[in-house]
Amino acid sequence: MLTALRKRKQVLPAMVFSLGIVCSVLLISISVILGFLGFLITLFLTYLELVTQWSFRAPPRRKPALEDARFERRMVVVKGQQLAHYIAAGRPGMPLVWMCHGWTSASCRMIGRADSFLNRGWSVLLVDLPGHGISDGLEKWSAEESTSYLIEAINQLQRSHPELFGAGIIHYGHSIGAFIGLRISKRRSELNEGMNVQGWIMESPMTGYTEIFEETCNILRIPSALRPIVLRKTLRHFNARNKGVAFFNRLAEADVPAWGMPRERALLVQAIPDERLGSIHHERLIRLIEAGEDPSLLTTSLLDDLTHSGSHESPSRKAAVDAWLDEHFQVHSSA
Repeated sequence: MLTALRKRKQVLPAMVFSLGIVCSVLLISISVILGFLGFLITLFLTYLELVTQWSFRAPPRRKPALEDARFERRMVVVKGQQLAHYIAAGRPGMPLVWMCHGWTSASCRMIGRADSFLNRGWSVLLVDLPGHGISDGLEKWSAEESTSYLIEAINQLQRSHPELFGAGIIHYGHSIGAFIGLRISKRRSELNEGMNVQGWIMESPMTGYTEIFEETCNILRIPSALRPIVLRKTLRHFNARNKGVAFFNRLAEADVPAWGMPRERALLVQAIPDERLGSIHHERLIRLIEAGEDPSLLTTSLLDDLTHSGSHESPSRKAAVDAWLDEHFQVHSSA
């Protein structure tokens, strides 16, 4: 029963509070002191449920739909939820870039990043994450469940548009979009057979949830003594929402390398300084890849004129992406 309740939004806080108030009233009939203690315990337990819900929040405001004549809008239905996709078909025989925006953003903010691929005649697939743009939301948002939706959606698109996928795929993710890309790398066996991932572009990537959890606790001013309790509850809610897909016992399982790592060539384009995520996320990724079997897989471009947020247009980022594509995908460059 608890597993089912943990899947729902705000159900547990309401139930805990309601049952606690009923118990407190009953205790008052025995002793005012017992009733008061019951009320305090009710407030405490309700507080724990409410702050746990915060880890699964969705953006409060959304960006608008992408309006661009080069793209066809396609609403893909996954588990009854509609995910907005935007497809620009390239020249026959050209690869596809699968682009995923960051937190609170949407496909309309990825157009500037798509130009490097559109100019080369590649196919471009943009997606509004669940709860972003015009995609339907999740009852409780998480990167894991969003990954599940994206994998099923692209599998559907590969079946309906096989001509877009024949020359391979590059995943381009910004911030949490890169975090989801890392998880897709981990869960690649769930992609349709023949879905050939050839590379990854990660822009100012999020590479772990540990720091985000700490940030959330700081925002909510959760006392240090209570944070382990909130973490255990958060993991239980996460596991309930992702039953059969993932089961995490430790927060570190939501950090790279356990969360996922690229196996193919990868480009890291990083804002320096990163005003949103700081340095720990990209430094963690660089350190792990450089200590791995093939450090040459990673190309790093640290850009001091790039910002994490509001950077939908950036000449320096475009130059870095163009140079990487020219080096590794010359066979697919424009004639």
